[in-house]
Amino acid sequence: MKIRYLIVDADKQLRFVRRDEVEAVWHGHANVADLGCAGLTELRVVSVLCDDDYIPSKIYLLRMPLTEGCFTRANYRTLRSFTMREHVTIREAFHHHSDGWPRDFFTQLAVALDVPRAQLDVPFGVGGPLLIAAALHISPKRALKYLR
Repeated sequence: MKIRYLIVDADKQLRFVRRDEVEAVWHGHANVADLGCAGLTELRVVSVLCDDDYIPSKIYLLRMPLTEGCFTRANYRTLRSFTMREHVTIREAFHHHSDGWPRDFFTQLAVALDVPRAQLDVPFGVGGPLLIAAALHISPKRALKYLR
């Protein structure tokens, strides 16, 4: 299984970012402006699990909270609260993370992944490896094993 990350950039376009770039933001070592994002309060991340031929098998959406373009400890706690049922219902978490994406999201995603739009008919969810990492206090790379 392979992971591919896409973000919504300053032009509201989906574009690929390397895993190490996402993890640099995650660890507070990079500002999203370094990735070409204009938003200072959140980063929209699409995590796509793919087979060995890079065909999507699962897709996850996440709105990652930021402070002045950086992912801080307080933002980490906010994100982690989305994994706690006593704070946020599953419905609320899904509604929050799935809201406000580009109108042509599926078209952009199919083009970016270089697959027919029909191949995007795979399980969709919120969170993915970043939300699991927040919930379990582990790295996003280690969180991938929970998505297999």
